[in-house]
Amino acid sequence: MSAFRIEVRRTVAPWVPVAMLAVSLGLLLSRGPWNYDSGAWNATWLTAVRWPRYLLVLLWPIIVGAAAIQGMRDVRAGVGELFSSTPRPAGQRARTLGLALGLTAVAGYLVLVAAGVGQVVAKGGLFTTAWMMQLVLGVLSVLAGVALGLGLGRLLPYPITAPVLAVLALAGGLFAQVSGTNRAAPNAVVLLGIGQVQPRGPFDQPRTAVEIGQLSWVLGLAAAGILLLLASSARTKVLALLPVAAGLAVALPLFPASPEDNYAPDKTAAALVCDGPVCVTRLHEDWLSTVAGPGKEALRRLEKLPQHPTRVEESAEPYRTTRVGPRDPSRLLIQQDDYALRDKSGPGLAMAMLSGAGTLPCHALSYGGEKNDREDAARWVMARWLLGSYTAPSPQRQPPLRPRTDSAWAALKAAPEAEQTIRIAAARQAELTCTGDPLKILLEGAR
Repeated sequence: MSAFRIEVRRTVAPWVPVAMLAVSLGLLLSRGPWNYDSGAWNATWLTAVRWPRYLLVLLWPIIVGAAAIQGMRDVRAGVGELFSSTPRPAGQRARTLGLALGLTAVAGYLVLVAAGVGQVVAKGGLFTTAWMMQLVLGVLSVLAGVALGLGLGRLLPYPITAPVLAVLALAGGLFAQVSGTNRAAPNAVVLLGIGQVQPRGPFDQPRTAVEIGQLSWVLGLAAAGILLLLASSARTKVLALLPVAAGLAVALPLFPASPEDNYAPDKTAAALVCDGPVCVTRLHEDWLSTVAGPGKEALRRLEKLPQHPTRVEESAEPYRTTRVGPRDPSRLLIQQDDYALRDKSGPGLAMAMLSGAGTLPCHALSYGGEKNDREDAARWVMARWLLGSYTAPSPQRQPPLRPRTDSAWAALKAAPEAEQTIRIAAARQAELTCTGDPLKILLEGAR
């Protein structure tokens, strides 16, 4: 314990968690993808663990670089021969140094996770066990960074070693994450990155095969670092490549070829809780009291259409993704993270549910464009027809929809009532299948 305290006091160990928390908490408390909707880092147990793993892309270079500085300490200080002549085995000295760095780095990582989990518990967030393996992988990744940094620092005791390792760790992590977003590299390469690919939402979790593969890879890196740290001969240093090869041999066959197969649904979080025909996920059970009344009202108004929905259900599909048909016409799907439903209740929420005659839009979050603007205008008119009166969209809305909605409403109301119903039903079918132009159907009829 005396040697351990000395290592903590006289090395960079105390500063590693400080640097980790300064970088990670500074980002998590600022605007970013980890602060939005149900997938926010402090929204669920799973996201509270997954976002710190995502940020390892920035934390791992700090860990590896700091460990490399300590790994080259003996050689740089010129006491290598002196220590080799002492009766105390080299493994004991390495173990004490490794423990000092490893425990402080893990402590910093766990404080980061606890900051998110504490907020989840305070808000009464849903508890599932999906987060446990993610926490294990995060902690082992931190320890692997310490072991690898120490080993490579001892192997290459040059002033440039630590900064080069930090830059390489950062570049590799960023490459894996960027490639995971734009699919510029094979999925297996992406999954070898230390920082997890950006989480898609609160209802999915990495598949068991993916987690086992990543566990094997991280353990291989950790074992290689330990062997390099303890190596006393060139042969032993070469043997350090074996754990890396073994980790790859186990991981690569387990990794799926397609990114879509990386995740499985979290059945506990996505289970439905219902009030009559209106259902939300168990994760958002407290939303049911807000949704139940407007949902039943929306279903009542949709009864005038053929093949009208009979249930309102919260979708567990990731939001902000391109949506494609066909969809089940018997269900009116909603998503709590939908910007159109956010902070709405009562009649305003019912109106939002009736958008597109009770369908989800076919495009993702609108980035503009003629096709998206026409769809948004058609969805507005369909909801107003079901409500029985027309109100123009807000002039502050961007892009402005009123020119399109005014003309569509006039053309629709000029048709006989039976024809109006046919047009609304046809436009709804276009939204369910994501084919055709619903605004054209409202203007000219179904052909």
